[in-house]
Amino acid sequence: MNRNLHTIFANLPEVGPDSKLSGRIFQAVAAEKDRVIRKKLLISRLGLATSMTIFLVAIFAFGQEILQSEFWSMVSLVFSDMIVVAQNWQDFTASLLETFPTVSVVAILAPVVMLLFSFSVYLEANNNHKYI
Repeated sequence: MNRNLHTIFANLPEVGPDSKLSGRIFQAVAAEKDRVIRKKLLISRLGLATSMTIFLVAIFAFGQEILQSEFWSMVSLVFSDMIVVAQNWQDFTASLLETFPTVSVVAILAPVVMLLFSFSVYLEANNNHKYI
C-alpha cells in the first residue's frame, strides 16, 4: 500500500500557484493602501473642519475678553509714557505678566495647533494618494 501511494503521488503533476495570483495579490495590496489613505483624508478633513469651527467659536467667545483685559491698557503705557516704563521696567514687566489673559490665549491657540496638525496629516495623505 505504501508503494501504491508513492507511485500515485509521484505521477501527479506538480501543483503550483495560479499564474494570475501575484497580480491579484498586488491589486489587493494597492486597494488596501488606497482605502487607508482615503480614510486618512476623510479624518483629516473632519479634523480641519472641526478645528476651524472651534477656532471661530473661540475667537468670538474669548476675543472681546482679550481686547478688554487690563493687559492692553498696560501695553499702551509703553507708547504714552515710555520714560516712566523704562525707569520701572521690572515692575512694568511683572504687571504685564500678571494681567496677561492666559486662559483666553490658550483657548484660542489650542484649535490653531489642532488645525495645523490636521492640515499636516491632510497634506501627507493627499501627497501619498497622488502617487499610488
